Amino acid sequence: MLVTQGVLGCGRWGSFHLWYGSRIGNSVTGWEPEGIPEFVKLKETRKNIYLELPPEVRLTSSIEEVSGSDIIIVTVPAQKFRTLCGRLRQIDISNTDLILCMKGIEKDTGMRLSEIAREERLKPRSLSVWVGPGHPQQFVMGVPSCMIVASEYESDSVRIAGLLGSDLIRFYRSRDIIGCEVGAATKNVIGIAAGMLDGLNLSGLKGALMARAPQEVARLVAAMGGDWRSVYGLSHLGDYEATLFSPYSHNRMYGEAVARGTGGENLRLAEGVDTATAVTLLAGRYNVEMPITCTVRKIISNEIPAKEAIGELFARPEKEEFADHF
Repeated sequence: MLVTQGVLGCGRWGSFHLWYGSRIGNSVTGWEPEGIPEFVKLKETRKNIYLELPPEVRLTSSIEEVSGSDIIIVTVPAQKFRTLCGRLRQIDISNTDLILCMKGIEKDTGMRLSEIAREERLKPRSLSVWVGPGHPQQFVMGVPSCMIVASEYESDSVRIAGLLGSDLIRFYRSRDIIGCEVGAATKNVIGIAAGMLDGLNLSGLKGALMARAPQEVARLVAAMGGDWRSVYGLSHLGDYEATLFSPYSHNRMYGEAVARGTGGENLRLAEGVDTATAVTLLAGRYNVEMPITCTVRKIISNEIPAKEAIGELFARPEKEEFADHF
């Protein structure tokens, strides 16, 4: 059966989905609005710095051309998703599996992306989240990875994993959309923290960061009604190598630039910047202690120098390692 697949957003991650969808035999159409310089260049050259698109992949600025697709994959920046929902309401997605592949939380409201989709009255056949470790640069070289698709109903995640799984991506499934969305978004914040350690020549502390960060994220997920165990799965901890250590990680690079005092303004793809603000909002809303996340937000908001912030974290009262219960 030929699967029709739309991809909304054709940047780094979106272009991978165009390439990957075609690789597994889907009929793929990529969409971006008019006037995006990177998209204009992609249409002209059929390639970017990450990959070259197969000739059968179609590119358009008319969202009507993805109407009625079997699958629509959304990869626009998280902070632009609400605006995109207005366009999605104008096309037929009633028989479409809508899959959110962004890793972010709305900055001003603290809303998860699936919550925004519901609030904006989108009515697809199913709504899922696809997250987990992977970089386009590695995928196109044939390096496989394990990722996760989370849906409200298991039958939906089973169908989607069956349609999109391959020798390059092995899917695991989850019904914990809260845990997977929060876990995926917050790993970008921890990636910034890791980059700051690199910038301060304190990379040896990444082990401690990897041990402590999931605990504060798990506390938040539990308080929000999700399954804290998802934080220790592919959505969060499983993505640490690709985010805390990888030379491809924009969040890690951003944190390193901030700590070294070289700015980081050019790293506009670092989703963790806005996510740090959103998660700090959620921590206050749910009365959850998140010292690492809140410290990252203070540093990137220029409220405290990175080196001084590390000192403040070390000055916190000593505590039992596993005193928290979720």
